[in-house]
Amino acid sequence: MKRINMMAVAAILTAVAAFSASACTFYFSYESIEAPVGTTGQVGIRVQKTHGRCTLSSMDEYRIDGEGVQILGVAAWEDLGGGLYETWVQVSLAQEGDGALRISKSCTKEGYEEQLLPIHALAPDDEAAWTAAWGGTYPFEMPEHVDSVVGRVTGEDGILEVGGATLVLPQGASLPDELPQTVRVFYAEDAGESVALLVVGDGLFLRFDHLIG
Repeated sequence: MKRINMMAVAAILTAVAAFSASACTFYFSYESIEAPVGTTGQVGIRVQKTHGRCTLSSMDEYRIDGEGVQILGVAAWEDLGGGLYETWVQVSLAQEGDGALRISKSCTKEGYEEQLLPIHALAPDDEAAWTAAWGGTYPFEMPEHVDSVVGRVTGEDGILEVGGATLVLPQGASLPDELPQTVRVFYAEDAGESVALLVVGDGLFLRFDHLIG
């Protein structure tokens, strides 16, 4: 997933992204995304405000979330002038199958509005980060030594028991209700605790490294 010209995308997507009666028009830098599970990249989002007096006091009141995709980071909104704002979102395709990236807002004038970017996570290929991770190679750079363990995950309240190891989830991390029977969990030592960095399993690629300061 590479950055592409947002103005060209805006022209292409006007018909499909605009709501004629809306106070805002949302644009994504892609019409859709299809890539192997575990793929990481950036998605641009633009918001065109059409009301002269917007009731939202800050662009931070726009919510960005996802289904089947993790949001690793969101850049500060940039005011491009004329009521047009832009941000870039770093995403990771977390679960094989259909998902979406969503931007939404709720205001007193127009109520709730949202726009979805369809995302389809494919099965991993030989060069995918998932493939390397499942084979035991941590696919990202980390300053500390990283280990991994394979097994079935049990535990609760942010504590994982897997393959005889006790691991801690970083603050803000969560797991889906159902996990594959067998997963590989990468972890590193942090402040005397074994902290989970990545969970890989059948159709699953969950990153937590972005939550560790």
